[in-house]
Amino acid sequence: MVSISNLKGGVGKSTTTMMLADALSLKHNARVVVVDLDPQANVSQMLLSYRGLQTARNTGITLTDWVESLSQSSQTEFFTYASPGVSGLHELNPKSLPQYAKDSGELSLVPATPELRFAELEFDHNSFQTGNPAAPTARMIDCLDRGVKSFKGSVDLVLFDCPPAFSTLAQAALSISDAIISPTLEEPLGAWSLKAFRDFGLDKTLRVWDPERHRVLFTRVSRKGALDERREVRNNIVQAGFHVLPVAVKDSSYAHRWVQKPAPESRKRYASKYGPVRRSVTELGDEVAVFLGKLSVRGELKNGQ
Repeated sequence: MVSISNLKGGVGKSTTTMMLADALSLKHNARVVVVDLDPQANVSQMLLSYRGLQTARNTGITLTDWVESLSQSSQTEFFTYASPGVSGLHELNPKSLPQYAKDSGELSLVPATPELRFAELEFDHNSFQTGNPAAPTARMIDCLDRGVKSFKGSVDLVLFDCPPAFSTLAQAALSISDAIISPTLEEPLGAWSLKAFRDFGLDKTLRVWDPERHRVLFTRVSRKGALDERREVRNNIVQAGFHVLPVAVKDSSYAHRWVQKPAPESRKRYASKYGPVRRSVTELGDEVAVFLGKLSVRGELKNGQ
């Protein structure tokens, strides 16, 4: 499980989530499930289209519906809220795959809707305990952990697209994730926000900070602006104890294409979708795959001690 998270908005968390989902499912044949924890529902619209997202809400298969069910007696397994086959890549269209391609990647989505935050607030209210302000978060951690485990062996990777806020769902996802990736801009405020996220969020509040399980990804990188300032930001982040992924995602006008999926059945080829940044997207997937592989080995070593 990997959380894509940073408390600063506009850094490309949803775009990074989609890039990773595409690169890992296509280039690494991974079975990926994206769980959208953000009421802005950006990655949900990117993968489903606006019309597809409306259909998911109308049929009751969204994360909002799942959170609402936690306050009711009609709870169902988390995996039933996932929409399968949402990849917008032509290469992963089941109709275009050769019959022998049994090990091809897959992409599913548990979508968010704008009502999600209000469902969270109701959950928090129902879970509140006098003298225990952490009770709602503790309950959500348990529910989300059990929910994700309901996928059992049917998925290889779960990607949490976290909101630019320390919501109950975001705290739960960060608590159960094996790794955290923080998209960040090359600007002083971005570095400040990243440090606050670590110091007050991951370390002081959740107590899950581990530099070996965390990576920083610089996004929307542009040649505009003072080069010395951008270098200083990078140096400050490294000196603060963060590990930075070697790849960086450049700012691109192609981003406007990513967020405008016209219909649920719309598909593009990988090269056409990502255009001039497709190499960076592929490298991002490769580097994250290596990163997760090292964490897996690290976990095996710890378990063997």
